[in-house]
Amino acid sequence: MENIIIPVADVYETAEEFVLKLDLPGVEKEKINITIQPGRISIKGEVDTTHRDEARLLLREIGLKTYYREFNLGEGIQHQAARAEFEQSVLTVILPKTDAAKAKIISIR
Repeated sequence: MENIIIPVADVYETAEEFVLKLDLPGVEKEKINITIQPGRISIKGEVDTTHRDEARLLLREIGLKTYYREFNLGEGIQHQAARAEFEQSVLTVILPKTDAAKAKIISIR
């Protein structure tokens, strides 16, 4: 039986990029899928706790867990330049802004 979990996340913005941080405990880096489409990013991570050793399983309460979360993205993201890091169960997705989306400082004359 599959168990869908919405991971907790922090989203913040710097002058150069948007950053998403998601907590994905138990997920291996190879089991994470990130899909970026115009206007949307989806993140999926799977934890497979399938019984693998030779002992006879008597009770199963821990099974496949799937973390899944989607975020709407506004205009101004450089989709091709997006990158991700995964360390200590925290996934960090960096979404660089386009030049048009970066804040401009206007001087007063």
